[in-house]
Amino acid sequence: MKRTLLIAAIFSLTIFAVSAQRGHQKTMQSPEERAEKMTSKMTEQLELSEDQKKQIYQINLENATKRQAEMEARKEEMQAKRAAMMEKNKDQQAQIEAVLTPEQKTKWMELKDENREKRNTIRDARQNPDREKFQQRRKRPSRDK
Repeated sequence: MKRTLLIAAIFSLTIFAVSAQRGHQKTMQSPEERAEKMTSKMTEQLELSEDQKKQIYQINLENATKRQAEMEARKEEMQAKRAAMMEKNKDQQAQIEAVLTPEQKTKWMELKDENREKRNTIRDARQNPDREKFQQRRKRPSRDK
């Protein structure tokens, strides 16, 4: 009986921990939802009248709509900058390849692949719960040199 209760408790805690972690994933709320949430919170805290509540909602909605438009404009701007940067990078790569010999191109591609692997390893380690172990390994002096 005790063993069954222990197993049930462990299982429940595991399910709770997993659902708690999933709860941290944020989804973008609409301006109306954000305005409603903020207005209801202010209504509770400040004991607003119905007239005040309507006015506050309109103010919150207006500001939430403006912020949404600003965020979307910023996102589009960043995408445009990224596209321009990638185009410049392609041009640079083409210029470099025009100068290199076939053997040098092969070696250069291998070096680029190695660097990409290193970046991926670092990125993966940053997302890993055992991140401290990776950082300690990075601090050690390299023996390859």
